[in-house]
Amino acid sequence: MTDATELTHPWEGDINEAVIEEWKADTTAFERITSVVDTTSEPAYAAAIADRAAVSEPTARRHLQSLAEVGRVTAVAAEQGTKYKRSPDSLALRRISALHQRYSKPELQKGIEDLRQKLQALREKHDVNDPDDLATTLEAGSDDWPDVSRWRSLEENLEIAKAALSLYDFDPDDA
Repeated sequence: MTDATELTHPWEGDINEAVIEEWKADTTAFERITSVVDTTSEPAYAAAIADRAAVSEPTARRHLQSLAEVGRVTAVAAEQGTKYKRSPDSLALRRISALHQRYSKPELQKGIEDLRQKLQALREKHDVNDPDDLATTLEAGSDDWPDVSRWRSLEENLEIAKAALSLYDFDPDDA
């Protein structure tokens, strides 16, 4: 039977500390460092990543160096040592893999066609071939500036979708 005080105060202390302790109990240091790095787009020192991952700095540095060797992390030279951030390539590979796992070949083909149509509509709307051409034609304060970002995102999404689709025909053993 549960005590009434336990219902009104189910934990003692700082909830953040409790969550960190649970995270530490459920994961390895390597998993926590990988999780932190996957959300690190700006370069950070190993000490900052260690703090966020609830590990020692030497442990973080060792795992970050291993992750950099396999391309999962990018090491960036800084004035006071090395900073680390997620690798853009590994992020793209995760996006490609997720699309491939989530969508069938026909669904990806349909999505690619939709993206191509949206890109064609932007070309026709602005009478230019790419977002850089559009950017050079726009005046400061133009309402069309969001189309530059949208166009770039559509192009990136198209490349990711095409790569995911190509996995359906990929046979690493050439069988």
